[in-house]
Parts: sequence; C-alpha cells; structure tokens
Amino acid sequence: MGGGIVKKILRSLLLLFIAFPSVAAAASPPLESLRLEDLGRSELPAPPMPVLAPLTRSAAYDWAGLPAYIFTEEEKVSDVLVKAIDRTASTLDVALYNLQIPAAAKALIQARDRGVKLRVILDYEHVYPKAGREMQDLVDAGLDVRVMKGRAGSGSMHCKFAIFDSRLMETGSANWSLSAENASYENLMFLSDKHIIQGYQADFEWMWQQARPAGKPDAPAAKPTAPPADPTPAVNFNGTPLPDYIFSPRGGTEATMVKAIDAARSEVDVAMFSFTSKPAMAALVRASARGVKVKMLLYAKSAFPFREEVKRNGIEVRLKEGRVGNGLMHNKYAVLDASLLINGSFNWSATAEQLNTENTIFTMAPVYVSPYKAEFDKLFLQGFAPK
Repeated sequence: MGGGIVKKILRSLLLLFIAFPSVAAAASPPLESLRLEDLGRSELPAPPMPVLAPLTRSAAYDWAGLPAYIFTEEEKVSDVLVKAIDRTASTLDVALYNLQIPAAAKALIQARDRGVKLRVILDYEHVYPKAGREMQDLVDAGLDVRVMKGRAGSGSMHCKFAIFDSRLMETGSANWSLSAENASYENLMFLSDKHIIQGYQADFEWMWQQARPAGKPDAPAAKPTAPPADPTPAVNFNGTPLPDYIFSPRGGTEATMVKAIDAARSEVDVAMFSFTSKPAMAALVRASARGVKVKMLLYAKSAFPFREEVKRNGIEVRLKEGRVGNGLMHNKYAVLDASLLINGSFNWSATAEQLNTENTIFTMAPVYVSPYKAEFDKLFLQGFAPK
C-alpha cells in the first residue's frame, strides 16, 4: 500500500477520533484538546481523505472533511483554503503576513460579494510602498483591509491565522503564499476549540484597533498595548501549567516556551526557520544536561549563533533546504516528550518576542501531536549535519 494512501487512511481515523468528544476527552482534559467538536453532525467522509461533505445552508459552519492539519510537501494549501473560505456564511477575519495565492484572493472577494462580513489585516511592508497583485486586488475590490507593523511602528505583523464564522480557525507557519504552496516545508492546522478561537478573536480585535485602513497609512489608530492573554491556562505538561494560546509582542511567548522546555523529561524536537533566542537556547542546553534528548531541524541558510553550544552539549542539529529553488524549511514548531505541540507563526527569536505581532498555540491533543512528531522525524532524517 502506498505511503500516500496510508497517510490518508490515518487521517480518516484521526478525524473519526475527533468526531466523538468522549474519546478525545479520555485522552486529555477538554481545554487541552483542539478537537473539531461538532464534526459528527455532518456525515464523516469515507477514506480516502479528504472528501468534503456538501455545504450546509445553516448558520453553523460545516467543516466536515476539512483536514485537521496539512504539511505542504504532501498537499496543496490553496485547495483547502479556498474550500474553507467558500464554506463561510457570516464572518471571516484574516491576519496574514503575506498573501500571494490568486485563488485565495479570489475566494475572499467572492465571500464578501455573497454577504460575508470580511476583515483582513496585512503586514504594512507587504503593502507599502507597493502591494503584491493579490493584496492590491483586495484593496481595489473595496474589501475592508487594514495594515500594520509590529510594536510601536517597528517589526512586522507576522501572524498567520483566519477565523471562519467564529467556529473554525486556521493557523500554522504557512503564509497564503506561492512559496508555501510550491516551494517550502510548511504546516497549517484547523481547530475548533471555542476557548482558543475566542482568544484569537480578541487578538484580531486588538490588532484591528492598531491597524490603519489600506490607502490611509496616516489615519488615527490605537496606541500599542499588551496583547490579550489566556485567562484560563489549561495545558498541564508534566505538572507545569501552560496557556492554550499566547501572543506577541511582549506577551511572554519566549518565557513560556522556556518554561515548557524546562518541564520536558525525555525529548525535545524543534523545527525552526529562524532560531536566535538566547533564553530558548539556554533552556535546551539545560534539558540536554539533565538527559533529555534534544534535536533541532533548522533552515540551512538562516543565521544560527549557537553552533558551539550545540556541539559542547551533545545537541543533534540537522539543516534542511526548501523543497525546490528558493523554498524554505519554514516550520516553527516543537514537539516535547511526544506529548506537547507548540505551533504558530513565532520564530524563536528576540524579534518575534519584542517587536512582531505573532500567534502561538500549545496543545496536547494527540490528533495534532502525533502527526507533527512524525513529520519532524521524517524531515530530520532528510536533513544534513552542519559543517
């Protein structure tokens, strides 16, 4: 049986697992589970996956058949994004560092035209002084588009997430870009946990107030404040409490990742496009010193100032190029003890912590942790050791 068919059957089993909350609840506490809670209300598609169920006409968002996650070397980002957009009935909030997929831009315009209340936040530097074609298409079509930088006019609006009808959310490392589509190693994930979606909605509103309408870069905007925080952190990793989500800048993401690493007991796997965080590196060194197996997969051309530290401390490092041409190993996730996944837009860097707007999720739901661990192991074996 081919590897692709095996993966699709496995995904079907994982989605079946999500469809029955009692099974998911037995694996981990409810607020730690990023499960597609109501998948059972639509008929679950049979293997091979993904096979999409018909669109519903009700106000409730129908996500049946949409994948729980995607790794871009295996599936096309654009196909799934367009299907998710096309199912949206009432509201759609999108925060993107870069938008460069024509089909996605077209789907957004069509969503607005059929009555969806659509708001888009883009990174300032990708709109000024000259916007890319797809972003300009949104502006020219009259969509409600705003732009922003990071903290106090520095850094970037580096988030990558979308919220569909306040019921489904998409995030991960992947921009809606041609690089993610065709050339880079990326991931995206869909989740429906109400608590997490509410947090991301609060972050979107926080950014929206600080952003300025496209075409009016000097318009009044709210002054920077601390980003929203998880009011009820519910992830329990080896007895250490962690939030379900966290935002940047200066929201404590770096310190929380250090806290998670310090709680690891057996292994820490880090797949990171850019790694320059001294606190995170120090935590990995401490982990290695207490016997935790630490492995790092990094983009081959990114700066990495800790080569001596990893050599001295027995930390395994592999480098990886993109899939083709100018592609990247653009993932930004870590799997700890094969039971905790940290994922989102956040590179482990001072810029991500101090300046950029970023988004990060912590989850112990096996439906996500297991495939991300398998993806790491695959890419790590494909990587090469630094000279």
